Amino acid sequence: MSTVTSTTEDGIAVITLNRPHVLNAMNVDLLNNLCGALREVADARAILIQGAGRAFCAGEDLRETLAPETGTPEELRVALELLQEITRLITAFPGPVIAAVHGYAIGGGAELALAADFVICSPGTRFRFPEVAIGHAVTGGISARLPALIGLARAKQLLLTSRWVDAEEALRIGMIAELADDPQVRAVELAQELATYGPRSMRATKLALESAAQPTQETALRWEVDAALFCFSAPEAADAFRRFQEPTNPS
Repeated sequence: MSTVTSTTEDGIAVITLNRPHVLNAMNVDLLNNLCGALREVADARAILIQGAGRAFCAGEDLRETLAPETGTPEELRVALELLQEITRLITAFPGPVIAAVHGYAIGGGAELALAADFVICSPGTRFRFPEVAIGHAVTGGISARLPALIGLARAKQLLLTSRWVDAEEALRIGMIAELADDPQVRAVELAQELATYGPRSMRATKLALESAAQPTQETALRWEVDAALFCFSAPEAADAFRRFQEPTNPS
């Protein structure tokens, strides 16, 4: 079963994260397939990203890790650069990218969602950036994107405390564009509307906005990889991986 599926109809590409048994948690295969899917639909007028099953994306699959073969910083760097390439592909895509989010968007899953131009959530959606709480570091460009979305003070609060953010708060503070009972249906409606607009105007306006809001994105991405590798070598990171890899107690 592919970890990512994609279809294109009437110029609208729908990319689905497809590991529903683990809430679409990110492993190396999913990152590779998502990068490939984004490249394959580069000629689409709009992209919709969604998650199969009960959640959008629960972040990194800590039971598997992003360095499953050797466990080395070198292998981890390759995976982290894949995660960052996803952010680059989304933000550089000339048309609108819409994330239809439900259930959970955690860690890298939240970063993936917030790289989109429009984030549409179901009322029960919950976001969290748990990296600091488990000895990790953010890696998908969110250290630059989140302050641009919600301000530095709020971004520090969310990233440094690792607290949960529900959909209503996310809307109120400007993390997301709107709430919808069925975010996938609403995302398709919005994609169809935006796909009728002039592609040159769409591309020029999106590029101008991204350039103004994220002039140092590449610098932030490089800093994030270095920070993540620094944290990866610490005992608390190893402890977090070990806890997630232990069999759960059925009681």
